[in-house]
Amino acid sequence: MFGYVTPLKEELKVRELELFKSYYCGLCQHIKRDFHNIPRLTLSYDITTMAILLDSTNKDRVKLKKQRCIVGPMKRPIVQDCLALKYSAAVNVLLSYYKLKDDYLDENSLKSKLLLFPLRPFLKNIPSEFKFLNSIITTNLARLHELEQSHNFTSLDEISDPFANMIGTILKKYPYTHSNKHDLYMFGYVLGKWIYLMDALDDLEKDIENGSFNPLYVLYHKDNQSMGELRTVAQNNLEFSILSLGATCKELLIKLSPKKNRALLTNIIIYGMMDKYTAISRKCNNCKSCAHKQAKTK
Repeated sequence: MFGYVTPLKEELKVRELELFKSYYCGLCQHIKRDFHNIPRLTLSYDITTMAILLDSTNKDRVKLKKQRCIVGPMKRPIVQDCLALKYSAAVNVLLSYYKLKDDYLDENSLKSKLLLFPLRPFLKNIPSEFKFLNSIITTNLARLHELEQSHNFTSLDEISDPFANMIGTILKKYPYTHSNKHDLYMFGYVLGKWIYLMDALDDLEKDIENGSFNPLYVLYHKDNQSMGELRTVAQNNLEFSILSLGATCKELLIKLSPKKNRALLTNIIIYGMMDKYTAISRKCNNCKSCAHKQAKTK
């Protein structure tokens, strides 16, 4: 959905990187199986990580089978018949649809429109045992949309709560786990808040240029402030929260005690998340538009 929760490849062993790819391709195959080909365009790294986490909550052996991938002629090992991937496929399609709908309504995005309407008919293919996901997602996104439209919030904790609650509830409601449901909820809640804040920082300049909502602009913008100054203020206010949330995810992962995929999940939570934050926090250093706007204000 956003692409922020991914491994740091340089720190992974080859077999662990191949395992992530096997789950990623497995998610693609499970989406095809339940929803056909068009929804495969919504395939998400973040949802792949969610599937790996959920699958790690039981001891069932990972089933791999070599198959050809849609993007290449070579056969590769792909995870088969995985309940966590089946669940995550439904989550992937629903979240992608409502994200596209939100982008289309808020930004009149042509790209979102082109994907939104072909995707809509496939929502009826949500497996009956996962129909409850639609209510979880729409209820929380409606609450988030209301806050974003009204600007009736005073902190990042308040505005990020609906999205965080949505991710936490999705993990908690996974039917096939032996892990503590509360721990799964807390992990999802903290990770969801981290994703929401990362997305706000990453999209700050783009949202301002497009006239789209961004909580950092609402909370920290002042008159006669350059883009560079706003980003600095926003990043300074965000950094403690981002780092604290990342550390809490690490603690909760240890508490969940994965039955498998431990090294891969540890890499994603400890190294991958920090690498993403570092990249986003530095990206403005070479941003010509920001430099131009800063120079213009002097």
